[in-house]
Amino acid sequence: MGEIAAAESAATGGAPLPRLVDTGELRGAFHNHTTESDGKATLLEMRAAATALGWDYLGIADHSKSSVQARGLDEGRLAAQVDAIRQANAAGGGAWLFAGTECDILPDGRLDFDDAVLATLDYVVASVHSAFSQSESEMTARIIRALEHPRVSMLGHATGRLLLRREGYKVDLVRVIDAAIANRVVIELNAHPSRLDLDWRHWRRAAERGLMCAINPDAHDVAGLRHVEAGVRVARKGWLTANSILNTRNRAGVESWWRERR
Repeated sequence: MGEIAAAESAATGGAPLPRLVDTGELRGAFHNHTTESDGKATLLEMRAAATALGWDYLGIADHSKSSVQARGLDEGRLAAQVDAIRQANAAGGGAWLFAGTECDILPDGRLDFDDAVLATLDYVVASVHSAFSQSESEMTARIIRALEHPRVSMLGHATGRLLLRREGYKVDLVRVIDAAIANRVVIELNAHPSRLDLDWRHWRRAAERGLMCAINPDAHDVAGLRHVEAGVRVARKGWLTANSILNTRNRAGVESWWRERR
């Protein structure tokens, strides 16, 4: 996809090759689960693991209520979790915790929580977990409607694929990427080894057009935080530099991104 020609040109005085992202540049991650939904580690255990990795922050995005198979949180449980996150931050002693949700995109494109609930959060990861058999036009419209919601910060696992297990649903990724750029929504590079979604082939051109990436482990236990290492390798295949990846920014930079996009 042009790598060899670019390297030959750089070797003979042409434009230099980009300096690709490195794992050490990541300051945290946003798509992570706890025992409140289908994770296997508590909030504080996940925080301690992120701190041990040297991360500045950790985003908690447990499933929303429609993901009953994953013990998704209803409004009351989510409010209690947000309160626990705020208390942990006030106590200090570890990585900063961002309060989020992995909010289901319902079949018609609505979100699983209403605006008042979403307004209590630092960020929102919107994901498809149902109705995978929709037509390409239906699925594309569904996702774009979610991306146009002012509280949606990030699109999770954009195609829903599970490698060696399930093909992704039919969706027009060109239109989805266009909508994400237009609405300043991040598309994650889900680094879970079963997903690696969005695929590396899409990133170079999308990043050149202004799409922001977040390399997320989709961690369900403390060991899962290290999935970001696989994500970085995929990002490098897609020619991504630190400037195109939200979680290479410090906490203030992340908060500024979310504040400005609203």
